[in-house]
Amino acid sequence: MDEQPEPTRRTSSVARGSNRGRLVEVLRRQGPLPRVELARSTGLSFPAISAITSKMMAEELLCEAEAGAAATWPDDSDEEDADGLGGRRRGRPAVLLNLNPEFGRIIAVSVRMNLIETLIADFSGAGLAQARFALATRALDADTLCDLVIAQIDAMLDATSTPRHRLLGIGIALQGIVNAETGRHLWSPALSITEVDLARPLRQAFGVEVVMANDAVAVALAVVASDPALAQGLSATIMVGHGVGMGIVVDGEARWGADAGCEIGHVKLAPNGPQCRCGQRGCIEAYLADYALYRDARAFLDLPPAVSQQPSEAQMALLRERALGGDPRLEHLFQQAGRALAEAVAVTISVLRPHHVILAGPGLQAFDMMRRAYEERLDQAVLPWLLKSTAIHLRPSESAAIVDGMMRRTLRVVDRSHMETTE
Repeated sequence: MDEQPEPTRRTSSVARGSNRGRLVEVLRRQGPLPRVELARSTGLSFPAISAITSKMMAEELLCEAEAGAAATWPDDSDEEDADGLGGRRRGRPAVLLNLNPEFGRIIAVSVRMNLIETLIADFSGAGLAQARFALATRALDADTLCDLVIAQIDAMLDATSTPRHRLLGIGIALQGIVNAETGRHLWSPALSITEVDLARPLRQAFGVEVVMANDAVAVALAVVASDPALAQGLSATIMVGHGVGMGIVVDGEARWGADAGCEIGHVKLAPNGPQCRCGQRGCIEAYLADYALYRDARAFLDLPPAVSQQPSEAQMALLRERALGGDPRLEHLFQQAGRALAEAVAVTISVLRPHHVILAGPGLQAFDMMRRAYEERLDQAVLPWLLKSTAIHLRPSESAAIVDGMMRRTLRVVDRSHMETTE
């Protein structure tokens, strides 16, 4: 794993957006920069960067960064001499510019089985506060769900003393199938209700844009943001945990309507296989997701019952501990899960031919117990030359990656709304 074939280069979104958008994207990716480096990274002239940044500072979108990092950059006036011979002028230390953290706030919400998690971040993307609220999600009706999410957002605003007019956008990541364009949840194993409009009540309550995505898309965005190499080309992140889903990211962004996510977990392995939470049998998820492993282990082990058949993080940790004790029945379950994971990877590589496949999510904490069966099955399931063309990365991640990625997705939407100006 982690061998990286050279991805085919695509035209970067930096080259496609507005000049202001190009500048903001560079700052989000690279952090504080002097004007001269902004010019190099965006391809804009130094006078153009000076004009744009002056206007954006007047609008409080940009600010000067802390002076401590200035010594690592050349002076903003470090340009070629007028004689054109390539000589350099030396001047005062460079002033670093950054996105102004105080311009506004973003709130990201994750709704998944028995849990609502919220994160509030500033405009630079730095997290300010995070909270988790445990409840029986399948007992909620539509009105109660919306009221609870609104209450959690209000609690985040109060905890950080954020006035409502400073809220710029809200992102909702949902386990299951969503229509990202309309803001409707279609189906989720975490809920007993379907066809619920979550976005409209939140827009009415807070008067801001509401962005929705499948939770696997949010994890994909968080993972590629943590490793710039994974943002090159097409990356498919398979998330293993409460369920099994896939998020597709192209050059660091969710594209082609992929905010809805891909239901790789519901590809069928066997028509008469174990029961899946979707109501069908033999899905990849029915062998690999944590609820499936815990359910099947309880058939022969004395384990505490799970709420709504969804084991907690502590219960899954207990199951992994018991498996490490050498019980052959548990070894069989995790090897079976490894083969199911290999099937998910095989389908992804054969259909999408991505540059990167990333295995992520809390379920990958048990990967060592799946590894042998996973590797054996993957070698059998994918043509060798196809397998060599894709780099496979193991990135076990905590559930907090969902709200982190959703925050990033929401910031991209907020950025566009503030960059659509005539320049």
